Amino acid sequence: MPDSQFTNRLLDVAVPTPLRKTFQYLPTEACANLKPGCRIRVPFGQQKLVGILVGFSETPTVDQSKLRSIIEIIDQEPVLSAALLRLCIWASNYYHHPIGDVLVNALPVSLRKGVPAHNPQQELTITRMGNTVDLDKLGRAPKQLALLQLVRQSALGKDEIRDRNFQPHIISALLKKKFVTWQRRDPEPQSLHQVIRSYNQISPSHRQNRAIELIKSPGTYLLHGITGSGKTEVYLRAIERVLNDNKQALVLVPEIGLTPQALTRFTDRFAVEIEVVHSGLTPKERLTAWQNAANGTARIIIGTRSAVFTPLPNPGLLVVDEEHDGSFKQQDGFRYSARDLAVMRGQLEKIPVVLGSATPALESLHNCKLGKYKLITLPERTAGAKKESYRLLNMRNRELQGGISTELIKQIRAELGQGNQVLVFINRRGFAPVLYCPDCHWIAKCSRCDARLTYHLEQRSLICHHCGTHTSIFDNCRQCQSFQLLPLGMGTERVEETLSSIFPTVPVYRIDRDTTRRKGALADVVHKVGTGKPAILVGTQMLAKGHHFPDVTLVAMLDIDAGFFSSDYKAMERSGQLILQVGGRAGREAKQGKVILQTHLADQPMLQQLIKEGYSVFADTILAERKLNGLPPFSFHCLFRAESPQKHTAMQFLEDVSREPLSNPSVEMLGPIAPVMEKRAGRFRAQLLFSSRSRILLHQSVDEKIKAAQLSRLLNRVRWSVDVDPADLA
Repeated sequence: MPDSQFTNRLLDVAVPTPLRKTFQYLPTEACANLKPGCRIRVPFGQQKLVGILVGFSETPTVDQSKLRSIIEIIDQEPVLSAALLRLCIWASNYYHHPIGDVLVNALPVSLRKGVPAHNPQQELTITRMGNTVDLDKLGRAPKQLALLQLVRQSALGKDEIRDRNFQPHIISALLKKKFVTWQRRDPEPQSLHQVIRSYNQISPSHRQNRAIELIKSPGTYLLHGITGSGKTEVYLRAIERVLNDNKQALVLVPEIGLTPQALTRFTDRFAVEIEVVHSGLTPKERLTAWQNAANGTARIIIGTRSAVFTPLPNPGLLVVDEEHDGSFKQQDGFRYSARDLAVMRGQLEKIPVVLGSATPALESLHNCKLGKYKLITLPERTAGAKKESYRLLNMRNRELQGGISTELIKQIRAELGQGNQVLVFINRRGFAPVLYCPDCHWIAKCSRCDARLTYHLEQRSLICHHCGTHTSIFDNCRQCQSFQLLPLGMGTERVEETLSSIFPTVPVYRIDRDTTRRKGALADVVHKVGTGKPAILVGTQMLAKGHHFPDVTLVAMLDIDAGFFSSDYKAMERSGQLILQVGGRAGREAKQGKVILQTHLADQPMLQQLIKEGYSVFADTILAERKLNGLPPFSFHCLFRAESPQKHTAMQFLEDVSREPLSNPSVEMLGPIAPVMEKRAGRFRAQLLFSSRSRILLHQSVDEKIKAAQLSRLLNRVRWSVDVDPADLA
């Protein structure tokens, strides 16, 4: 039985379940010094789960006789610091997500299973007996004698022992005789003079120096610099100051593909331990990175979305590069925004947070206007580089070759003839988005989604880009049996094929998700392009995110019109961001860059404003329209999403949720309705939108409706989720 002094404090434990609450457990004597943030193994029904202690309570919420004791304390010290635990609790409340699942997402997979959090480096150390023993007594065991003599001179780590070819039984023999012992080796602090490896002859401009000076005090800074203006140099200089203060820096990037490139920039500059964190790591690699960050060995951590939860015992700076990018928003399960969590973490840790982008999110610009963020601008490219020029190429009545106009082909030929490189952008992979029968107008569609199948010539497959379904290419129409099937439209494969036929002597490199699946594939292409020889790059928006191609002087963008007619209120913003991000790959050094946009909307006012007056004016225009229509960031949204294999079940579930009117009339409830794509991956979807100009009132109403959802008769027949600040309404 536990001692009476402990039974008065019940343990509040979060366990990885869909239930939106913590659970109380009885403590044991071993819990005397237990701190929130430690992992505890607990009984849960018939299971034994790894939970996390979030606090203590005095009063049981159920009959105390029903409370169970914990099974095991896994950690003596918290795996989640006080600030990280507070961040997770805040995120659970803000995103209305089960606390147990939030905390699980904050830890590497290995730690979720109960693996020891810290694997301290150990070294073989001499004991008093080992120091005084007569070495002649080991004359018949020469290997033991040799190892003992080495350890007398200096303690040895496991790697050093292995490198000297001492077998485990030699070590075991000395341990058994108590001549040596294992002791923990604490990581050696790196001396300050080792921080910088090289500046690569880079001298910051006056504006960059001003930005670096501003990023000293705690707060959130929006670094709005045009492409090529040197935002990365500002990050590096700000991080240098942090390292000199013996603190750590966390840098978030939107895509795994950018991590190696970012790592190269940082390792060239800094002579400190750097770790990368992303979903492409093995569980062991992820745990090692987490451990090195948690014990302070790693001074810089570079990672994607989930890296926002990386432990930092000495936090000094958080950087979110390309902060506008949609990849920072998790789209399933725990639907958090890593950018917004980084801002909140900076407030909790009382450190600076830098959000960097050439095309900031409208929410971030609005927060600058409200005084929540401090705006820093870099309106010019670095020395020697001129801003790219834009030209709209009206496609009406133009002669096309594989979707590319003859005028654009002339421009590409001219640039290649001058020894330059060209980037051709189309935001659609595959060969063609439609396989069509001209005889009966049949179109190949996905059986599991309300979507067309994309024709992939290289893989000889029809692929659904929504659920991943692969189907062999049809020889004939499935409706009229005609053999005259046509692939319609353009994708990266078709553009690559067209350009290869027009320019047979010039290498054409395709960069999309299909060509970069293999580890190192993207780095290989970037290396080839880096030679500076004439070449054509064809790719999707993977090319828009932070890549530096110094010899690209022409960027051509195909099929960019869709975003200007979309029903999604964020489509215009995203189109503008994409155009400027891709266009910014041109002329990043001494050569002047040109951007040509093939469009049927050459007279579209917003497109004209974007290329003539720049992103800031374009963004202000959209913000004014949003304000007029009461759209975010001037109001706040939350989506209830539901899906089920049965056609009407999800809709009926949300009808149960919405049946009772909201208690606060200032919150609007719209729906339930089916999204544009009702069926996806074999499940039928429905959604219910809540909107309000008051964030507090919106969250109160969401809490009401979560309770209603939990009482629905259809609760166990649907998958449902709450999406606060949704990235889109589809």
